[in-house]
Amino acid sequence: MEKIVFAFIHLGLPLLLLTDFLLRKPKSRIGLITRTILYTAILFFLYLWGQWPLVGSYYFRYLLLLLILCIVGSAFVRFKSGNLGKPKSIFKKISIGVTIALSILLIMMVFNALQGRFYADQAIELTFPLKGGTYYVSSAGSHKIINNHIKDIPTAQHYAMDINKLGAYGGASKKILSARNTDHHIFADTVYCPCDGVILDTKTTVKDNEGSSMNVSAEDGTGNYVELKCDGAYIFIPHFKQYSIFVSKDSYVKQGSPLGLVGISGFSQEPHLHFQAAVYNKDSVMVGIPIKFKGKTLSRNDLYNN
Repeated sequence: MEKIVFAFIHLGLPLLLLTDFLLRKPKSRIGLITRTILYTAILFFLYLWGQWPLVGSYYFRYLLLLLILCIVGSAFVRFKSGNLGKPKSIFKKISIGVTIALSILLIMMVFNALQGRFYADQAIELTFPLKGGTYYVSSAGSHKIINNHIKDIPTAQHYAMDINKLGAYGGASKKILSARNTDHHIFADTVYCPCDGVILDTKTTVKDNEGSSMNVSAEDGTGNYVELKCDGAYIFIPHFKQYSIFVSKDSYVKQGSPLGLVGISGFSQEPHLHFQAAVYNKDSVMVGIPIKFKGKTLSRNDLYNN
């Protein structure tokens, strides 16, 4: 059911909005303007927020820009027709008021999604931990609306990112919303060390989940992982494939050395790479810090070719 709702939000809702806008005749100019703003804000938010490779292709998101043009163009033609009056009934006035309130809410969400692409805190420079493809950032940023790792109280995964690999047509898997691990392009990809450092801890015995099933204990929530320290920062990479980790505790590793294979162990509903960096603050609490690759920070819906 969750997957069906997820697919509807990405694919069904935009078409529903366009159909409603084109078929429903506006009664007033203010009604036309407010509905145009609301529908445009919804579509642009989906463009920024949506995780498009998970429902078919990364490039589907650009169709939303086309839908926005269709809606704005249609609104312009109707507005210029001059056949629109003023809202007369109380119901129409209340409906317009609700539309205005929803528009303000959506515009704020769009603003937060855009603001989340920028980081105020200093970032650590690392090398990208994957090679040989086009990689998609499904969750990252400085605002919780585009980064589900961000909480009101910062934690070690405050600026963590989730990464998927794209296939030839921009999808994260061979089939839309596939539950088969091997259908995901990133599954069993080699993860490379992002810096010179020392391995602090590893785990490699947790079984990989089958699809979105997460029948694991809290103790194994992070699944198989590698934790290392470099340049004063603590790098944590969980959800490795079972028995795939190549390094051991207390060993020294060089940047670019293989660490293990991408899996789906622990609290993970699909194969992906979770990647985070953290430091201890002045209160001796470990908090996440932003990460940059080749001088650039990444956020949701960014692509990285490596």
